[in-house]
Amino acid sequence: LQWLLDNYETAEGVSLPRSTLYNHYLRHCQEHKLDPVNAASFGKLIRSIFMGLRTRRLGTRGNSKYHYYGIRVKPDSPLNRLQEDMQYMAMRQQPMQQKQ
Repeated sequence: LQWLLDNYETAEGVSLPRSTLYNHYLRHCQEHKLDPVNAASFGKLIRSIFMGLRTRRLGTRGNSKYHYYGIRVKPDSPLNRLQEDMQYMAMRQQPMQQKQ
């Protein structure tokens, strides 16, 4: 619970993929040698902490993902650095012509 409160906050007009949030949680559990709960239980936990959170399905037909709408990573959270690192690595793995 404290980890969620330390790293996320409610915010209007923003969304975050549910899978991203759960992956952040799994990484936290792995780093601290904790047993994670399953995705459904984690979703219930999120909703109990962040009241009024909505779910949206975003993306093109056939490629849509569920997002939590109304929550974001706090600006001072170390998770922001993690996301930047992941985006950088994804860019490095693309063929050169796709980057241009």
